[in-house]
Amino acid sequence: MIQTLLSQFPVSEYEARLEKVLAGMEKAGIDALILTSDENTYYFTGFRSIVWDSKVSILGTLVITKDGGMAFATSQGAAKTAAGSCCVEDMRIFGEDGYPSYTKAIVSLLEEKGLKKGKIGFEFGDGQKIHLNYNLLQELFEELKNAERVEAASLLWEVRCVKSPLEIVKLREACEINIKSIQKGFDGLYEGMTEMELYGLIMSEYYRLGAERTLPIGLRAGEDRYSHVNSPPSYRPIMKGDIILVDGGPVYHGYYSDIIRQAVIGKPTDLQQEMFDVAREACYKGIEAVKPGIPICEVSKAVEQYMENSKFSEYHTYANKGTYGHSIGVGVHEFPMISHKSAMPLQAGMTFAIEPYFYKEGVGSLGIEENILVTENGCEILTPSDSTLMRR
Repeated sequence: MIQTLLSQFPVSEYEARLEKVLAGMEKAGIDALILTSDENTYYFTGFRSIVWDSKVSILGTLVITKDGGMAFATSQGAAKTAAGSCCVEDMRIFGEDGYPSYTKAIVSLLEEKGLKKGKIGFEFGDGQKIHLNYNLLQELFEELKNAERVEAASLLWEVRCVKSPLEIVKLREACEINIKSIQKGFDGLYEGMTEMELYGLIMSEYYRLGAERTLPIGLRAGEDRYSHVNSPPSYRPIMKGDIILVDGGPVYHGYYSDIIRQAVIGKPTDLQQEMFDVAREACYKGIEAVKPGIPICEVSKAVEQYMENSKFSEYHTYANKGTYGHSIGVGVHEFPMISHKSAMPLQAGMTFAIEPYFYKEGVGSLGIEENILVTENGCEILTPSDSTLMRR
């Protein structure tokens, strides 16, 4: 492995990640992994590009073999960018004077090591996606028609779910940028400001404080907007009494923060305030339950018990029941989830977003989201800021 100009971690970090995934491959009997997504290629190599959203650009695919071999397949157009950010020395380039096709470049390492008929792990399974168009995927499957193609999601999440000390540094900074920027936006609120203007205040502060990019954050306010889950901001003016919800966060060195904060211009109704307070307390009940060694489902159950035993249990929405958050890292929604189905024990170094809420039509979607780190003795809130229903 090599240190590159755009690398955001030392080579030793990538070497440790490779060791973890090789141990998992051996345990699962997997001969090779083929990884295509922005998250996985970044996590294992540091590869960065600005065109992941492109529907036509070919970026790069990482191949890892059970003996520790790594090759990065890419196009001639992307090769220099890959070499400037990727720790992998073995570049397999297709095009003039290179491999005749992208898929030939991808499988070349497998051919050399006699693994084309082996057990090959792909980004199949919960929370993973293959970043190849249909035609390329079919070409790749044809090249590997004699291989056993298996899901690698469980292996990848096992490797990625516990963050290293260096990853935690990045997450802390992302969270710090997030809480300061949303507060800056709320401090600038005034009656008649549009959702888009508030969005602009928050986003500009993200970048001023060092974010490299951000989620397209959710932002909505007012009775006609309360039901619009995961909605982008509109040009609607924010008026007195409107509950404002901001959801999302920035990316710092590839790592996400994702929180919910709420505010109101003037005063909320008594019902809104009380519903918010109970949902907020449910979040902290979940946080109090976090301890290394306990199953993740116990955190989910602690949140649900508090909500179901409250006077607002009827507004505990079906969409939220049984699942109250997700892991965070180089993806905004990572596994394991904070869910009744998650039997995995909590481990120090895991990072989560916990986000219970109540919803009542015409009243609002009310609650908060906090980011936390599991520690040796319990947990640490990575987003310590004003999480009350802020009044402006």
